[in-house]
Amino acid sequence: MNKKICFFCVGTGGHVLPVKNLVIELENLGVNPREIYVISDVRGVQYLENLNINIFTTNAYISRNGILGYILNFPKIINTIYEVKKFLKNQNITVVFTTGAYIAPIAAIISLLLNAKFYIQEQNVYAGLGNKISAIFAKSVFSSFEDTKNINKKKLNYTGPIVNTTLTRSDISLFEKQTIGFMGGSQGSKQINNYVDKFMETEYHLNFNIVHVTGKNNDKLEINSKNYRSIDFIEEMDEFYREIDILVGRAGGGSLEAAYLGIPQILIPYTHGTTSSHQVLNARYLEQKGFGFTVNSFDELINNIKNISEDIKYKNFNMKNIPIGNFIISKELYEQIN
Repeated sequence: MNKKICFFCVGTGGHVLPVKNLVIELENLGVNPREIYVISDVRGVQYLENLNINIFTTNAYISRNGILGYILNFPKIINTIYEVKKFLKNQNITVVFTTGAYIAPIAAIISLLLNAKFYIQEQNVYAGLGNKISAIFAKSVFSSFEDTKNINKKKLNYTGPIVNTTLTRSDISLFEKQTIGFMGGSQGSKQINNYVDKFMETEYHLNFNIVHVTGKNNDKLEINSKNYRSIDFIEEMDEFYREIDILVGRAGGGSLEAAYLGIPQILIPYTHGTTSSHQVLNARYLEQKGFGFTVNSFDELINNIKNISEDIKYKNFNMKNIPIGNFIISKELYEQIN
């Protein structure tokens, strides 16, 4: 029986899209998609619908109270492990790969039960709890950022992010309106939506076209303007990236994809809950590298839009190229299953 690989990815696009990109890379290397397995959740599978692979949707327990929550709900975790192990039984899974979040420790345990090599990809400067715990069992931790923190340094392998290499960006015309894309991550952002509402009340917005990704869980703004268009969810980012000249958004791991395309960013990092520390550090890194600017108020947002718009117009905005991890990671995984 051929050796096979199983990916564990759940939740937002930041965790699931890197797996989708790796699946495509492995197929390009000659791996049969029917020998690829993915464990995801209800939110995650929406990003994987067009792939001809084996997908198992789990309803794994998510703790809102850190490690304590997992300890108190240990039976639920055991049940998830049992269900996943049953799904993968007799499939000769020799490689397990996770992009983190709450599914990472389960992926680590499954790799031990299957005697499979275990890999992690960390998309942020500050590693999440799931990856931090799971790194104990990992053969390697591929990192998107240099000097990733809160994880076993001996396991780190800096490769750069996993991005969609088919994405393109259109050339900017000096004779047309620039387009600003507002996007609060795959789940949307009320804070960014409020900024859009406020921005559209100013006369300055007439200088731009606006593409606004509201998020599925947020109400659309009642804005009647020819230069404004709203979308609740983007399945394919290519059209969005080709359309925009400036991106206003969060500072999750996906922000490196826009940097890869050379799109200047105005960063509004999430400052609450478990993702706050890594988004603040991500934003700081991106700003230090010249990929964008962090803002903390609406006035700062307006000032940065003005400055970036002028820099783009007079071609003063040049960004460095960033390394990407697609080839290095997919080659390592390919060699392990062949």
